[in-house]
Amino acid sequence: MYEICKEAGDFFLKELEKNKTVSDYLKNRGLNLQTIKDFKIGYAPDSWDALMKNLTELGYKLPDIEKAGFVVKKEGSNNRYYDRFRGRIMFPLADLNGQTVGFSGRIFGAEDEKKAKYVNSPDTLIYNKSQVIFGMDKAKAEIRSKNECIIVEGQFDLIMAHQAGTKNTVATSGTALTVNHLQILRRYAENLVFSFDADTGGEGATKKAIGLAQQFDFNVKVAILPKEEKDPAELIKKSLQSWQKVLETTKPVMDFYFENTFSKYPENLSVQDKREIAKELLYPIKNISNAVEQAHWLQILASKIKVEEKTLVEALRKIKLREDGREDLTPAPETYKKSRIKDLEEYLLGLMLKYSQHFEQIKEDLQRIKITIEDFKNIFNKIKSQKELSKEESQVADYLTFKIEHCDLQEEKVLDEIKFCVKALRIHSLKEELGRMSLDIKEAEVKKDKDKVRDLTQKFFQLSQELNEINN
Repeated sequence: MYEICKEAGDFFLKELEKNKTVSDYLKNRGLNLQTIKDFKIGYAPDSWDALMKNLTELGYKLPDIEKAGFVVKKEGSNNRYYDRFRGRIMFPLADLNGQTVGFSGRIFGAEDEKKAKYVNSPDTLIYNKSQVIFGMDKAKAEIRSKNECIIVEGQFDLIMAHQAGTKNTVATSGTALTVNHLQILRRYAENLVFSFDADTGGEGATKKAIGLAQQFDFNVKVAILPKEEKDPAELIKKSLQSWQKVLETTKPVMDFYFENTFSKYPENLSVQDKREIAKELLYPIKNISNAVEQAHWLQILASKIKVEEKTLVEALRKIKLREDGREDLTPAPETYKKSRIKDLEEYLLGLMLKYSQHFEQIKEDLQRIKITIEDFKNIFNKIKSQKELSKEESQVADYLTFKIEHCDLQEEKVLDEIKFCVKALRIHSLKEELGRMSLDIKEAEVKKDKDKVRDLTQKFFQLSQELNEINN
């Protein structure tokens, strides 16, 4: 399957090289030659069997080509096939390791109502559209480094964003954002930025995607395009500075929803207005997984429409009751926090084992972090003290090293990656410690233990300062 995908990609690349009209179109859309090469953009000729002939000449069998998603069997025929992709600009879809697993084809030339604008590979043994995020293989390092992921809609939007230097961008690529997509993103970042224009912001599929992201305990913001701009790709082509300004002026999603909703109604609200506003805003409030944040927005809504807060609490409860019986798509946020911490610990240990020459430079920093995964604790402590691993620990160490060897990591970036992991784990550890200390302070206040309150408050302040210094 991987071989067939690679050969198909090579075929599409050669066809693009032969077709000046398509190449000129891509350049007119703002893509430079290096970007076209980096994203391996190709072209499927407007032929019923060009790719099929190419693959069969290479020795691949038609049933296997069909299983890989490149040909379709003719109705009522047992052995007659035709190419799935015809007359389309081809964008490879890659897994997290950068291997091509499928394609998305955009129609080229005059758009025809009878033909879909985009045709994607069907689900295959190696491609599942609910688990592959367009551009994630190229964006994951930058997403992890910035702890933020920008989400755009189309392929051109993503590619132009990367060309403009916004390399922590991924695209939904015509498919709805799924639970599996969010599970993947949660391993790399806690912050999501949805980019859409002001007219359609928060509507339809985007609104649903934002709601799902809120349930996963992401910090969600929106980047709103100027009204005269169609999409990020067009804005970037016209003005890189304008795109940067859009990203610099992002708004927390609830601020956006409140501003957008209240802008539709007069200052003096009627009973009907209040009902419609509550109806529109209670759904995004319901999606907030953090109870404190949810209560905050309920208070603000109650204040703005001048109704008692308990009335809105009851309305929210009724919404939740009506939705009972549907599939619960809201896993405990802690599950994904733990998953991210496990990934970081696993990654750090693998780097320490594989690149032990950097150990001395980060020796002091390692003393300030803790490893939470039981299987890794002893290995971590022995690496720090330079002691020999047991047979069982050596097997785990081999596994961790093996994973690092398949990360395609450049030697000059190893130390930065190690420092990133140490920093992220220290931040996590400090937040956990501050949370526990906050509860201890409250307990000491209830018991009126002034000495303990003073000591804990002083320590709390010191840890908070350390956290601020690391974040800055």
